[in-house]
Amino acid sequence: MTIVWNAQRVSEGLKEIDSARPAVLANVKSLLDEYHKAEKSPRYYDILLGDWVERYLHLIYVAIQQLATGSAERNQQGEILKKVKVTAPTDTAEFFASHQSLPEVVLAVLQSVTFGGADSVDISESDVIVRNSSLPGRRDKIISKLLRLISVKRTPKILFVKPFSGNLPNSWISTMFSWRKWASHDDLQFAYSVRAKVDSRWRSEKLLNFRTDASLAEIANSMLTAFLPVCAIEAFSGVRTKVNRARPNRVGHLYSSQALWANFTFKLLAAEWCELGTKLHYHQHGGWYGLDESHVAENYESRVADFYYTWGWSRGASNTKPLSPVAIDLHPREKTFDSLICFDQPKQIYRLQYFPLPGTLQTMYEQTAEFVKTRESSNQLKIRLFPGEFGKTQQKAITDATPKAIFDNSMPIAEQYSASRLVIHNYVGTSWLETLGNNIPTICFYDVDAYRFREDAKELLEELVRVKILHLSGSSAAEHANFIDNDINLWWLSEEVQTARKNFAKEFANYSPEWKRTWQENFQSMIGK
Repeated sequence: MTIVWNAQRVSEGLKEIDSARPAVLANVKSLLDEYHKAEKSPRYYDILLGDWVERYLHLIYVAIQQLATGSAERNQQGEILKKVKVTAPTDTAEFFASHQSLPEVVLAVLQSVTFGGADSVDISESDVIVRNSSLPGRRDKIISKLLRLISVKRTPKILFVKPFSGNLPNSWISTMFSWRKWASHDDLQFAYSVRAKVDSRWRSEKLLNFRTDASLAEIANSMLTAFLPVCAIEAFSGVRTKVNRARPNRVGHLYSSQALWANFTFKLLAAEWCELGTKLHYHQHGGWYGLDESHVAENYESRVADFYYTWGWSRGASNTKPLSPVAIDLHPREKTFDSLICFDQPKQIYRLQYFPLPGTLQTMYEQTAEFVKTRESSNQLKIRLFPGEFGKTQQKAITDATPKAIFDNSMPIAEQYSASRLVIHNYVGTSWLETLGNNIPTICFYDVDAYRFREDAKELLEELVRVKILHLSGSSAAEHANFIDNDINLWWLSEEVQTARKNFAKEFANYSPEWKRTWQENFQSMIGK
């Protein structure tokens, strides 16, 4: 039986994962304290591996559901696999990058342990080399060197690491120059390599059998050492030594909006420095935050940060406050086409979140096909597919609906926004917040079965539906696009549309041209300057 991963099913999963997480984090601490013969705080390991634990639990939960519903794959003889060989991931970045293949591996291990016991798992005793996964491209390498050169040659009061996604804008370079007496930028893109041998004996000894009625936490803990990354166990001492040598001067305040996820170098420094008193500042970096009924990235980031910044909302949390995101580079350009920004996901589930997943992905494809088929404008529509390899299902649905569809991911997305008369989104994520917050004419359509929003956000969302920014089907979005096609600004700049947009953006997409001033005021007050 195929599982339909709609919002209700996601909610059930997130609730169970929330219950299991403390026990799994506690086991991670126990295992690593034992292995390294040193005791660290729970927060240390949460910073270091909290993102990994989150993703690991999602994979285990999904595999359990597949077995329970009979949707797990069998081998060619129709028998459950009873022996499986596992290669431990080198680091957290490799683990996250393997989202296409990991679900099958985790399911195979679960099948083996369920029907054959812990002895049925064979952990490969391989030699591996752990390297810094945050090495730069040519452009970022040049900019990174420039930013280090312009900084004052002393320990800054605050260090900015990966303050936003994508390429560093020129405005950030000038900002760092003006703040050079008290702030510095360093994406930690230094090279290191550590050779290690996977300790398969220790890992295998820690594998456990479990009862048929075991909880998610018990099942996850039974298989934990098969999947813990080498960088946290066998290579940890060497990596720790090289990272601390490369950046020996601890700062009082450390900021990022990207590096807590899979950037082991940053996470190691943050964990080490926070043990000694450094304050960790972290910033929301995309969509869904604050809107989703439950959002795992938001929960993790706000849990480990001393100061957590959002794009507008706070909800009274003591460590959480609004702080406008860095403005994206939007330059005046002739509006020559419309844009359709698309979302996609792999067929294998690797995380639970309120967006289209297997079971609701097909609805999103159908809605998108409805949109391009119903749209009647003579203006060119540039369709931007989601980055990544997810198969051709969405592209085929679109070309079946309109064979002359134009797919184009060649422009940086901010340039595409600037050159668009109208930007349409087929999902409720980061990109629609960027266009809404920057007052670019925006239409968004989505499947209500895939999303679940917080109660205090629903009234603002309903206002966006009322003024026809948000739509519940692709055909509705296209019909409205057709209606406003001759004069988009007559609709977009109307008082009711702008009021609804501003009210929503203030809470969830509070982009501001004054971001530099507000950042400076915030951080200087924090560091006591």
